[in-house]
Amino acid sequence: MDLKALLNKPLPKVSNQQSHKASRIFRIETMDLTFSNGTKATYERIAGGHGAVMAVPYDGKHFYLTVEYSGGVMEYMLGLVKGKIDAGESAEEAVVRELKEEIGYGANKTTLLKHEMTVAPGMLSLKMYCYLCEDLYECALDGDEPEPIDVVKLTPEEVKDLIFDPDSVLTEGRTIAALTLALRKIGALN
Repeated sequence: MDLKALLNKPLPKVSNQQSHKASRIFRIETMDLTFSNGTKATYERIAGGHGAVMAVPYDGKHFYLTVEYSGGVMEYMLGLVKGKIDAGESAEEAVVRELKEEIGYGANKTTLLKHEMTVAPGMLSLKMYCYLCEDLYECALDGDEPEPIDVVKLTPEEVKDLIFDPDSVLTEGRTIAALTLALRKIGALN
């Protein structure tokens, strides 16, 4: 099956695109679409920003996961360092900065694991770049977190158990995907 051909279908024609400020962070866009078969629909999406990054810190023995409050589900969640790319900043610069701000480490080596991973692309314009971050060194920067983020160090075997156990406390999809890619990159995924 030629997946590229399926993904390269003619895009719908966009008309009446409008932007509405929803909050200090979010902007909602509405757009009227006409599909190639003539069907018309109005879509909404949360738009804006320069993209985001996710770091998979690895010191050669342990992955560094975070425990952070997640307002969307109103729980503390196990995850990874993540954050937005600032204007004029590259994704690599952003991932190292976010590491320093969130867990107090920098990385001398960053390896792109996935270019433009999407999350809920039906309604979010967000594109996230995932990096394996190695050769870690202590270096803290002030960040925008309301409380210190707890760090949990886990071996590749412990991470595999979290990913593949259906009852695991690890439920955040981006984190599961990024850790799986990192395990494969370091040769720990059979």
